[in-house]
Amino acid sequence: MGLDKKSDSKVLDRAYVEMPLGGRAGKISRKEAIEAVAQEMGVPPENVGLIRIDGQSGTRSVVGKFYVYGSAASKKKVHPRYLEERTLSKEEREKLKQERKKAATPAATAPEAKK
Repeated sequence: MGLDKKSDSKVLDRAYVEMPLGGRAGKISRKEAIEAVAQEMGVPPENVGLIRIDGQSGTRSVVGKFYVYGSAASKKKVHPRYLEERTLSKEEREKLKQERKKAATPAATAPEAKK
């Protein structure tokens, strides 16, 4: 496969990477794409964040765009949470949604103190 483009950002402790995933349009999951980049770059998958996968008109080729972070901690600080949630399975997303609902409900239903 190989990398198409790579640029580093020392301030954010990450690299922007574009990688062609030839002939895999509709056949590759987000997790598989992340694992492919992690293997190519020689880093753990938890340091790779998927931005998007773009298809190319008239072909079965796709290009993945990723951020590869120096550590999992720097990824957690900088990488947008909604992009990370896209890689979760349907069950994991539903569980996260229910947890957020539970956390928000007690604060909204708490009675206000009267003066």
